[in-house]
Amino acid sequence: MSALIEAEGLTRTFEVSAGMFKTKRLLHAVNGVDLVVERGDVLGIVGESGCGKSTLARMLLGLVPPTHGTVRIDGIALERMDRRERARRVQPVFQDPYSSLNPRRTIQSIVEFPLVVHGIGTTAQRRDRAIEMLARVGLPERLAGHSAGQLSGGQRQRVAIARALVMNPEVVVCDEPTSALDVSVQAQILNLLMDLKREFNLTYVFISHNLAVVEHIATQVAVMYLGRIVEFNDAPSLFAAPRHPYTRALLASVLTPEPGLGIPDMGLGLSFPDPTRPPSGCGFHPRCSQRMQVCDNRVPGLSACDGAAGKVACHLYTEIPATQP
Repeated sequence: MSALIEAEGLTRTFEVSAGMFKTKRLLHAVNGVDLVVERGDVLGIVGESGCGKSTLARMLLGLVPPTHGTVRIDGIALERMDRRERARRVQPVFQDPYSSLNPRRTIQSIVEFPLVVHGIGTTAQRRDRAIEMLARVGLPERLAGHSAGQLSGGQRQRVAIARALVMNPEVVVCDEPTSALDVSVQAQILNLLMDLKREFNLTYVFISHNLAVVEHIATQVAVMYLGRIVEFNDAPSLFAAPRHPYTRALLASVLTPEPGLGIPDMGLGLSFPDPTRPPSGCGFHPRCSQRMQVCDNRVPGLSACDGAAGKVACHLYTEIPATQP
């Protein structure tokens, strides 16, 4: 296997209004993220809302330029590619199929539109390609003339997937692709994504807050907190033996069907830290039950621990903490 996606020192900072006549605050949505995704892998990125997952996804797509750092696809930096080349190699599937598709356009025109933009094929060839992709995602040809507004949520997401794959990309970035769908439809879409991965030899970056979904689909998992990756490991190892206290809290939050257990208590409190005013030292230390004095003023680096696979950013696993950047 070879590295297909490489992210080095990715940082994205936004200016956020603090109110009238007040100085704008800086929000570090993504803060120094390093990633390597091997060809054919499925990288799951998890974390609470506001942790930077979607901003990271948009930087991997080239939709949001990083403030610092770089993204490389097969060794080529995204900023060196023009928009059409990026679109040929990396495609998105967004969260809400009701807003990602034009409800007035026909299904066929939506799926074939990337071919039109890139000037690929004749009118008849583009139509045939669109019909073929619709069949691959489980939609019959008779729906090709329907508008997106006539379809259900699950059908719309299938159209979005067909549109993403019509250009034969190498990477598909899925940002919460099932969270807006009924539970009964989610499994169908997930199974479809995995079938298409095998058929087209795809590499996925899969953003989700649903740990059960990530455990089912991912080969590698990155856990994000306040814009940083706090744990990275292969999926079986991370779910079997999570190291970071935040990862353990996330896994403890998963609901179980066992009666009488009630809603699990993660022990994290009810509030998420203000990302415009992050804590000093380890960003997780105000909510951590294993907090130590060093956590208050030193940022732990993401490093291997105990000679095992995977990396974790926690002072519990390092003797010499990294200094705060």
